[in-house]
Amino acid sequence: MLVAGAFVIATNHVLGRFVIDDIPPMGLAFWRVAIGAIVLLPFAWRELLAKREVILHHWKLFLVIAMVFMPLGNAAVYLAYNFTTAINGAVIATAQPAFTMFLAWFLLRQVVTPLQALGISIAGLGVLVIITRGELAALAALSFGGGDIIMLVGTLGFAFYSVLLRRVPVEIGPMLILITVQCFGTAAMAPLYLIESLTYLTVPFTWEALFVLLWLGTVIAVVAVGLNNLVVLTLGPAKASIGHYLRAMFIAGMATLLLGETFEAFHAVAFGLVICGILLMTLGPTPKSRTAA
Repeated sequence: MLVAGAFVIATNHVLGRFVIDDIPPMGLAFWRVAIGAIVLLPFAWRELLAKREVILHHWKLFLVIAMVFMPLGNAAVYLAYNFTTAINGAVIATAQPAFTMFLAWFLLRQVVTPLQALGISIAGLGVLVIITRGELAALAALSFGGGDIIMLVGTLGFAFYSVLLRRVPVEIGPMLILITVQCFGTAAMAPLYLIESLTYLTVPFTWEALFVLLWLGTVIAVVAVGLNNLVVLTLGPAKASIGHYLRAMFIAGMATLLLGETFEAFHAVAFGLVICGILLMTLGPTPKSRTAA
């Protein structure tokens, strides 16, 4: 599930960067989560009604999870691509597993072993080798601005989301978590989407936009996020952050296969570093399951 989720989510970043000039960021984030909720509702409405009291009792937790996942996570990433480059965004995103492990320790008291910390460093180095095409000195030439700060907020939002999922009571199953967060996320994004539509740009009614929104709302919001949630609930947020590095490898592989880019020596070095780092990250303890409400 970790590998499959990382592979599918890799397409989210590609599409987000590709359509950013045509589909505004808040509209992209709103319709992604709204379509996801609509798709899930026929399968989850009975459980949603049956567990409504537990959900309402923990509404503050779900609201916080939805806020860090949508406005502070996905929407921030889509917005950041208006003001920064893909390379800058990728460099900043390499910090997400480190943020996640720190928050898992700080909020959940999960143990982070020295080997896991070493694994984060090695895998992060491998991702940077991919980004800089084997010339790490190129990082010194990068300049960072407002868009990069927004990307950093999005990275922190995703890290908080992964950790807070472990605070959801065990009575609420994975599908119910998914649709509940989608519903709260839709409500959280609606005011931002309305303001954007009135003051900046509306979502265009084109076949291309429809395809992108349906892909994000079904394959990404339901399948990929659902797999990611299951991984976090099973392995804990620290081990689940391995998926971030796998995602970088998949993006590089897609570029090679689909865009005709050449597989060079630095790719092999980078993949070797990432795999070694991932193996070290898996050596830490797996946390116990969530507690009852």
